[in-house]
Amino acid sequence: MAYVDKIKSGNKTFYYLGKTLRLGANKWKKIRIKLGTEKPSKELIAKKLKGLKLEQYKIYNQDFIDANKLEVIDDFKEAFQNHIKILPKTIIEKEESDFVIRFTYNSNAIEGNRLTLRDTYFIINEKQIPSGALPKDYNEAINGREAFDFLKQYKGKMAIEFIEELNGILTKNTGVIHPGRIRFFPVKISGADFVPPDEKDVPKLLKKMIKFYYGNKKKFHPFVMACLIHAKFVEIHPFEDGNGRTGRALMNWVLMKAEYPKLFVPVKNRMQYYEAIDSHNTGGYKKYCTKMFEIMLRQIQLSTK
Repeated sequence: MAYVDKIKSGNKTFYYLGKTLRLGANKWKKIRIKLGTEKPSKELIAKKLKGLKLEQYKIYNQDFIDANKLEVIDDFKEAFQNHIKILPKTIIEKEESDFVIRFTYNSNAIEGNRLTLRDTYFIINEKQIPSGALPKDYNEAINGREAFDFLKQYKGKMAIEFIEELNGILTKNTGVIHPGRIRFFPVKISGADFVPPDEKDVPKLLKKMIKFYYGNKKKFHPFVMACLIHAKFVEIHPFEDGNGRTGRALMNWVLMKAEYPKLFVPVKNRMQYYEAIDSHNTGGYKKYCTKMFEIMLRQIQLSTK
């Protein structure tokens, strides 16, 4: 919890906004931001809290991403929130619909779905089946929209049951034998050296991931937390199919809960995305988060043109 410190130096009194962070067992660090020589107003304190939070993020997130990148993300969040404040509800709904279409198209295309972006638009917005579209591809597009509707309406906590339902929606009517069911058999990832954990370890690893989220979400920047939950989930690979799509949707749920702009991974950046995940799986957490930041940065640049 933040507090105001009053420190005398000679004939002057200086005010600081401070916070004490716990770094480990019996290890603490105090961070402070100078407020000036006059008793600070509530408005000034509220304004400086943003800077204090950034200082906190620098401490806790230094092993995952550089602080200047967090500033870029926070500036984008502020610009995004200011943007939607001035827009009519109809325009906000159109922008949200456009994101869902782009997220669904790219997330599905990464996994081999053959629909184009325009095909995905017609299926989701116009409820038209493009000529030659395969049932599996069509249903994956419908499922993508339903998954985001579910995430927006869901008010509960991150839990195994929530993750199962999300995967069940994303893999519904796509030929998956056990949609939404934690796997009870071994799996392999095509084209990757990484071998997912044994099926008997999956439930406890998911519980560990959830515990990690609730134990660290106030320490880690929301973007870093979203990236780490995504990577941890994909590493566990808890389902028969749809792990990538579920992981990317779960990543956006974390961002949405923290009121940060959502993120999609363009299919054209698929190799960079796979390399990022490989980095995480081999302990290169900062390399992974940095690559994911670069993917988000392209979206920021496109949205501000």
